[in-house]
Amino acid sequence: MTRTLFPPKLLLPLLAAVSLGCQSTSVPFRFTPSPLEVFVQEGPGEPLIARVLVAIPGAERVDRSQSGYPELLLRLRMENKGLSTLSLDPASCVLLGSDLARFGAPRTEHAGPLSVEAGGSEAILLRFPFPMDGDLEAPFLTGVNLQFEVDVEDRKVEASVTIERVFPVEVVPTRTFSTGIYYGV
Repeated sequence: MTRTLFPPKLLLPLLAAVSLGCQSTSVPFRFTPSPLEVFVQEGPGEPLIARVLVAIPGAERVDRSQSGYPELLLRLRMENKGLSTLSLDPASCVLLGSDLARFGAPRTEHAGPLSVEAGGSEAILLRFPFPMDGDLEAPFLTGVNLQFEVDVEDRKVEASVTIERVFPVEVVPTRTFSTGIYYGV
């Protein structure tokens, strides 16, 4: 005799209820290039200070709840190419949408600036709150511009990068058919 732990008649209604109750609180955006590479230097012909990689893994709501406001996630990795310690204060980061709306001040995983020793590298995840009427499917998100400052020996070096959003390509099935009369001989 086999014993069923869960009645099969209840399985389909249970799956339907669970799927309706579980709405996504994140959106996997794709931006190009990913990651975007930025070389930071004080001026043309000056030695390289840092190599910064910027990637946008997506967007999600705060605390992954339906009532949380949306935030754009931005991962930044800084590699120190100089001889002295570099730092990047997340408070110096400004993110603009393609409609030039400014995102809120970034939240980070840990407090304080990102500090990178000579020859080293560090990464940080920045969470930028969407502008006031922001939505996870916002049309102003066709691209973003990130402005930031790298501190090197009490000097601030400004950098700016623009990343374009890649929208999914809809593949529409094409149907071809022909009519005619075939005569066999």
